[in-house]
Amino acid sequence: MEPSKMEEFVANAALLAAHLTDQCNKAAAAQQAAAKELQASAIAVGKTIDDGRREIGEQTRGAIHDALAQEIPAATHSIGETAARLRQVADHLQQEQAQLTQRARFLGWKSLGVLSVACLLLVAGSGYAARHNLQRAAQAKVDAEVLEALQQVTITSCSGQPCIRLQEGLPRWQKNDQYVLIDTSGEQEARSTSGR
Repeated sequence: MEPSKMEEFVANAALLAAHLTDQCNKAAAAQQAAAKELQASAIAVGKTIDDGRREIGEQTRGAIHDALAQEIPAATHSIGETAARLRQVADHLQQEQAQLTQRARFLGWKSLGVLSVACLLLVAGSGYAARHNLQRAAQAKVDAEVLEALQQVTITSCSGQPCIRLQEGLPRWQKNDQYVLIDTSGEQEARSTSGR
């Protein structure tokens, strides 16, 4: 693989990784913001419960005062109704608070799952790209070896018949002089010395 293409691939992979990391960070921030909003809602519900209790307490005190001023049986009935309403409101608010807490937990697990899947996809994609590039590099090496061998041979047409011209002075095979032996040890030494 050409160095410029490899550099371009590495740059693209780095940009993709940065983009996915940025997206993961944005998703995590959004999930955290949602969790904070749910927590703020739970706090608001708690304040509403406290305000409701305070208001009901004030109504209860007012009802007691009125009952004592007028009739105790009527006041007792009013207190019973107020207490029943207070229990209903408190139960309802506790249910809402429990639902908000459960939703906050669910969103936390969901965001963790999304981040885990995104990271796994990033790792899998990078691994696949690296494996693909290694396969392409191996194929390029084989192609280069074939091209190097073809430099020793000229394939052409001789009076309409295919023919091959080999370089002069190549050693012939003793069993059949139609075949030329190719000495690649010198080329390998030349490649290893030029690569140093």
